[in-house]
Amino acid sequence: MRTIGRLLLLPALGALCAGIALTAGLVDFSASTPPGQLEQRLATFALNRSIERRAPKGANPLARSPAAVAAGLVLFRTHCVACHGETGAGDGSAAAKLDPRPRNFSTEPFKQGSSVRQIFDTLGKGVPGTAMVKFTNLSEEERWALAWYVRELKDGKPER
Repeated sequence: MRTIGRLLLLPALGALCAGIALTAGLVDFSASTPPGQLEQRLATFALNRSIERRAPKGANPLARSPAAVAAGLVLFRTHCVACHGETGAGDGSAAAKLDPRPRNFSTEPFKQGSSVRQIFDTLGKGVPGTAMVKFTNLSEEERWALAWYVRELKDGKPER
């Protein structure tokens, strides 16, 4: 009986110590230090699995075509260049004033997934905690075209 009591006491003490450390602010959960590469990869992996599991399944009604990408380019120049810049590098005229700064489409991970469907969904929902608004003013077809163009930027082959 004493052995079982001691075995139960160890996890309880560990949980108590962890609780004290957390409530005393001994662990830095602030955004003051950027996450390490391992933390970013694990978080991106977990996020992508979660999105894939919960995202609507269905075919894209607007297939990738030169016309769709060209329409996306026009929309990108109208709605996205101020923040993301001409090449999608996150260096638009408004980028310096934004926190967090807009992502570089070709080098940084997408917070809500990088498939065309996930980009389309992001355009419809926005990204909470950022300046990325939801583009409900665009039709579904326009958001699909814009998603195809952003995907081209991610892949490093935008049609100009």
